[in-house]
Amino acid sequence: MMCSAEQNDLLTRTGPATPTGKLMRCYWQPAALLDELSGNRPLKPVRLLGENLVLFRDDKGRYGLLERGCPHRGTDLAFGTQ
Repeated sequence: MMCSAEQNDLLTRTGPATPTGKLMRCYWQPAALLDELSGNRPLKPVRLLGENLVLFRDDKGRYGLLERGCPHRGTDLAFGTQ
């Protein structure tokens, strides 16, 4: 049984406002390898489920994931430092 283009889009789109995107955000998603967040600038831009994000490790070794665009300054957080 084939599905229509609309049904296919409904099932395969993973943006934040889509049914599949909302479902996928309920589960852990691999974003990077630990080795990719080492060194003196533990920061990595990632695209995950249709969103541009920045993955980082802080001075205490905790990991974080934020939207890539800074809402206050309008800059790209992937170019930042801690």
